[in-house]
Amino acid sequence: MVINNDGTNGQIGPQALKAVYDMARKGARDEIQAQMRDGGLFSGGGR
Repeated sequence: MVINNDGTNGQIGPQALKAVYDMARKGARDEIQAQMRDGGLFSGGGR
C-alpha cells in the first residue's frame, strides 16, 4: 500500500492521516472479530 503524503514540510496531510486511520481502524476491527470468534478477550471468556 502506498500512502502519498499531501502535507507540507514533512507534516502528515489530511489524506495520509485518513489512510492511516482507516487502516488502523480496519485492523482493530479484524482483531476484535478474530478474538470473538476464537473465544478470546472480547467474547467474555477471558475471566
